[in-house]
Amino acid sequence: MLKKVTFLISILLFTACSSITHKKPALLSSNKTYAIASFWNYTETPMAGLRAASIVESVLSKQNIAIHSLIDGSDDITLKKSKKDLFTIQKEKAKSMKADYLITGNVQEWQYKTGIDAEPVVSYTIKVIDLSNNNIIFNAVGAKSAWGHKSIGVVAQEIAKDLIPQFIN
Repeated sequence: MLKKVTFLISILLFTACSSITHKKPALLSSNKTYAIASFWNYTETPMAGLRAASIVESVLSKQNIAIHSLIDGSDDITLKKSKKDLFTIQKEKAKSMKADYLITGNVQEWQYKTGIDAEPVVSYTIKVIDLSNNNIIFNAVGAKSAWGHKSIGVVAQEIAKDLIPQFIN
């Protein structure tokens, strides 16, 4: 009996290392055109927003949707004065590419914990914005940590797979 209780507690502790919350669930049309932009980086890790957006873009490539990349690189983020300025430029670029929706987000955490195991920790949001009216039609946040044998990229990819909305015809 003690072994069973110990096993159940261990399972609960291991599953408590990740959290996925969908704030605004949605089924999105695969017949529309999407653009993905660099995510805003709230971490001290350089280019974490670009990395997260790139991973989300790669995971999205498995979907049957038309997607334009606006992930320009570090210059695009460092030259802007504010998040609002960057967001305005991203929306204009997406509209000029005839996109119906803009996929963007924020990175809240992107690091390895210090210590013996150096566990990867990642947290970010994904938003899908309707460019015709600037409404957020999908919003989700995910956070996850893993054992030291996984990389930040693997953890970020696992979060993206869980967060990305469903696309239907």
